[in-house]
Amino acid sequence: MSERVVEKAVEFDVDVGRVWTAITDPAELGRWFGDAAEVDLKPGGDAAMIWDQHGRYSMRIEEVDAPLRLVWSWVHELGIAVEDAPATRVEWTLTPREDGGTTLRLRETGFLTDLHRGQNDEGWDAELGELSELLGGS
Repeated sequence: MSERVVEKAVEFDVDVGRVWTAITDPAELGRWFGDAAEVDLKPGGDAAMIWDQHGRYSMRIEEVDAPLRLVWSWVHELGIAVEDAPATRVEWTLTPREDGGTTLRLRETGFLTDLHRGQNDEGWDAELGELSELLGGS
């Protein structure tokens, strides 16, 4: 059986620092990914994404290598703590380009069902589209 994975890549015409801020700062996350965010940006730190229409989804920060790599786990179920439910792992990798822009690669793993994987695949298209609008993606 093949692993259920979501992989995305987006090019931005802004530097790595600007993209890093957009994916780690709670106020910035609330501008493009959800309606609000809570982030304790350290390994083991608690975090959450909050959508007015969908509720609060718990996250746990696993790795922080500013400004190049961020890894978190999050649950698919509303209002459940990370340690109390199956979680997926989201890896963000930022690579500076020679022209001053940034390549963002996102990889999410750990899906238990094809349905969940498909929902997140579509969700990431929408959310990364909003990030691209915010930062000027190409």
